Amino acid sequence: MKVTLEQIDELRNRVNVSYEEAKRTLEKNEGDLIKSIIELEKKRGRKGEKKGSFTNAANKLLALKMSIKGKDGDTILNVPVVVVLLTFLMSFWTVLILLVLAVVTSCKINVYRDRTINMHNIKKNVKETVDKIKDKSEEIFKDDEVEPTDIIDESENEIIIE
Repeated sequence: MKVTLEQIDELRNRVNVSYEEAKRTLEKNEGDLIKSIIELEKKRGRKGEKKGSFTNAANKLLALKMSIKGKDGDTILNVPVVVVLLTFLMSFWTVLILLVLAVVTSCKINVYRDRTINMHNIKKNVKETVDKIKDKSEEIFKDDEVEPTDIIDESENEIIIE
């Protein structure tokens, strides 16, 4: 079936694809616009999964933690490995000396995967915190607004030291 320019334009407007991809999909689906939209959206859905790979990688990196425990079993340090690596890059000798000191004093160094860390939870918590700060700041500014009738005589608030 021959595909018209109007069909290609309509598909491009609905799914946001190139002319070539719109034409190829329409020809494959014999000019059926709905089948073409569904096919392209499914294809885009698969690409969308790849976009989430940053979040998946961040989850995996943040889940790796390093724990240093003393001889008596008390936790001295419990941080993500990413923090240790960044600190290592910025302050090589400090981290190296601390790790050697931990080994010499018979501390137990453990690298493990923490399953409770999730990038989506971190994003959600940051958003909630920002919203709370925004609400509180609006309340503070609202409370600070002074009505002209509320102006107090400035001489009552002065302290004069001679």
